[in-house]
Amino acid sequence: MLGMNFYNNFLNKKRYFTKITLVFGFTTLFLATIALTINNHSNVEAQQTDSKTGIFNHTQTDFTGNTSWINSGNWSINALNSSNPSFTAVIEMSKPNGSAGHKHEISNFNLTQAPIVDGEVINLNGTSTITMRNGPVTNLTTIIALYNESIDVYFDPERIDNHFENQSISGIQK
Repeated sequence: MLGMNFYNNFLNKKRYFTKITLVFGFTTLFLATIALTINNHSNVEAQQTDSKTGIFNHTQTDFTGNTSWINSGNWSINALNSSNPSFTAVIEMSKPNGSAGHKHEISNFNLTQAPIVDGEVINLNGTSTITMRNGPVTNLTTIIALYNESIDVYFDPERIDNHFENQSISGIQK
């Protein structure tokens, strides 16, 4: 009889620990799922904030692949989640040896279509004004691609005499 009680107690404890293990396992899985969901939501939310700023840090190359210009400067986008976001920038350019320094200011950005969100990339297609040596170029086709931590800005090369070697200007977000 004593052996039987011991065996029943053993089975009861085993069932109890099995239940505890299952509850603990499901709780851990549930909490991990919540943590991943919050992390993914935070990544999307970080990408969708209303304002973004950053710097340009682009090495422009000529058709042979040699460095032709160093592009630097600041940029900002405000009201990103609106129907009319504002993009402004200053691009400072100089030859690799530091000569021929000049700058371009970008303003008056206007969307020509709704923003396109493709995964973690927000594409803004529109027009802007850019200052050039002979005066401002208005209604310049401008394409902005915002990534989680970087930006690419592309201007219609024909309207600005291929000034940026038909390349986008790359930068990072602060």
